[in-house]
Amino acid sequence: MVLFVGDDWAEDHHDVEVCDETGRRLAKARLPEGMTG
Repeated sequence: MVLFVGDDWAEDHHDVEVCDETGRRLAKARLPEGMTG
């Protein structure tokens, strides 16, 4: 299985997605910036 991970980096958080080879989203999360993220 091939997985793709994307990270949209903003000033105060990161939006992360994991997709399979067909483009189907398997997971997504919003992580805070800094050590807590």
